[in-house]
Amino acid sequence: RRRGHDNCFGRGGDFTVVVEEPQCEDSCGSEVVKRVEFKVWSQLLASWSAVFDKMINTEEFVEQKKAQVITDFSSGATEIFLRFLYSGIVEGPLETLVEVCAMADKYQAFQKGLNPDNACQLFAAAARFRLEDLRRMALEEIWVKAEDVLKECPSISPELFEEILAPGLICMSHPDLRVVLQGWSSGRKRKAGEETILSSPLQPVIERHLERLNDEGERHLAAFGPHAPRTAPESAHCRDIFKNLFRSFQEQNDGTMCFLGYFLMVVFGPKSWAFRSRNPKPREEYFGNHRPFSLSSDSIAWMLPHESVYLMGLSFVLDMPEQVHCRIFCSEDGVSWHLAADSGKSKIEAGSALTLSRPPSLVKWFKLEVLEGDFHNNLRISGIRRDDLPA
Repeated sequence: RRRGHDNCFGRGGDFTVVVEEPQCEDSCGSEVVKRVEFKVWSQLLASWSAVFDKMINTEEFVEQKKAQVITDFSSGATEIFLRFLYSGIVEGPLETLVEVCAMADKYQAFQKGLNPDNACQLFAAAARFRLEDLRRMALEEIWVKAEDVLKECPSISPELFEEILAPGLICMSHPDLRVVLQGWSSGRKRKAGEETILSSPLQPVIERHLERLNDEGERHLAAFGPHAPRTAPESAHCRDIFKNLFRSFQEQNDGTMCFLGYFLMVVFGPKSWAFRSRNPKPREEYFGNHRPFSLSSDSIAWMLPHESVYLMGLSFVLDMPEQVHCRIFCSEDGVSWHLAADSGKSKIEAGSALTLSRPPSLVKWFKLEVLEGDFHNNLRISGIRRDDLPA
C-alpha cells in the first residue's frame, strides 16, 4: 500500500493525463471523441511507472510540461489505474479490472513496485494472468534476492515452487539453501493440544530438492576435489560477470591459479593476430574489465570453462560513439550462436542497457563482433553465474 497519497488524487497536479474515447457518430456522420482529463503529480507517477518515469524526466517534458494522451484504454480504467498508483488499492467491475491489468503491464507499473516482500505473490499472479514479462521479472527477483524473499515458505502452488527451485539459480550457497528447505520441511504445528507434523503440498518438492542438493554436492566434490576454493556448488548474481570473475580469481589465488584458461577463456578473431600491438598491458586487465581494449573490424569470444550464465543484461562500460557498430552473440556450445544485442550506429551512454534478445537457455559463450568503427570499450554482462556439474 502506498502511504500518504490516498487522499491526494483529484486535488491538482503538474501533469495531465488525457483519455480520448471514440463515441457514437454525430448527425453529420463524424465520429465523436469524448475527452477526459486527469490532473496528477508527475513525480508520483514516475516513482511507480518506468514508462512515465522515462517520459516525465526527459528534457522535452521539463521544458514544455506536455500532457500524455491515451487512446487505447477507457477513461474508467485509466481513473482506476491512476488511483492505484496513488493508493495501492484497486476497485471496480471485473471487466474494467482486466483492462487495468493490461494498462499496468503497458506502463510497467508493477516493475518498480516489485520487491522481496511481494515477489512470490506477483510471480503467482503473473503466472495466473499470463503476464510473461512480469512473471520473468518476479522470478529473477526471487532468485537474486533469495535470502530476503525466502525468509518464509511461499504460499504458492507446487508447480510454481518447482519453477523457482529447478533451474538451480537461487543465489544462495548450497548449505544455506539446505538449511532453509530443511526448516520448511521439518515445520511443526500444534493442533488440538498435540504437536503434529505440518502437512504441506510443497513437501514433495522440498524433499526432491534436498536430495538434489546432496547429489550436486557429491558431484561437485568428485569433479573439483576436496581442496577446491569452493566446497559446494553455488549460483551468484553479478552486474559485471567478467569483472566478478577476475575478483573471484584475485580473492582465491594463492599464487598457483590462472585467470585466463581456468576462470575465463578468450578466442581472438582471425584479424586479431596483433592484438597486443594496440593492447600492450596484461590481458587479464582487459578481459577482467579493468581496462578498455581496442578492436576494429573483428571479433572476440569469451567462454566460461566451469560455469554457465543466465543472461539478464548487456551494456558497455564506457560511452559508445555513434561511429561504432557492433553485435553481441551468446551460445550454449560455441557452435550455434544467438544474436543477443545489436548496438546499431547510435550513441550509447555508459551503462545503458542494450535491447536484449534473451537466449532460450543458459549460455557459456559470448562474442563481440565489431562491424564498423574503432571499438575502445568493455562489454558488461549481467546475469547469474551457475557452477557447471558433470552429469
